[in-house]
Amino acid sequence: MHTVSSHAMHVLVSACGTAIFVAGLSGQALLGPKPSAVQHVTVSATTVPDRPSAGKAAGARLALQLDVVPKARIHVYASGSKEFTGVSLVLSPRAGISAGKPVYPAADPAAAGEDDAPAYRKPFRITQPIVVQQPLKEDVVLSGVLSYQACDDRMCYPVATLPVSWTINAQ
Repeated sequence: MHTVSSHAMHVLVSACGTAIFVAGLSGQALLGPKPSAVQHVTVSATTVPDRPSAGKAAGARLALQLDVVPKARIHVYASGSKEFTGVSLVLSPRAGISAGKPVYPAADPAAAGEDDAPAYRKPFRITQPIVVQQPLKEDVVLSGVLSYQACDDRMCYPVATLPVSWTINAQ
């Protein structure tokens, strides 16, 4: 397998929920592992709702959603696999924001002749519940890292990481 150098890629989500890809954000340090040079998935990040409700900014519950699409003929291992690393989303801590446990969908059924480790073969969505504990005076960027192990019909690849982020717009 070849190593290819690349720039860090972030997914920023605007108030309308549109994903914007930005390479190497200046002035922001990325916490966690460097992104993998080769990615076997694409992601799209959205926030539901896109901002805390008027008058209910403190204690507002939101959901960070990450739609993950494996590339053609690729499967990504789900939680519960004994031999492979399952997909995980980990948020960086942020003052004033508390995060619950991410919710992962059930794995896709294994196709005939494939290993029986739980995996995603089709697009899937990870939902990360959060609570905004105090009114926001300015937009807040929440960042995290998606880690996953992917395989195709010939080989399994090393665990990959992909930084992701969401912008929560202030009132």
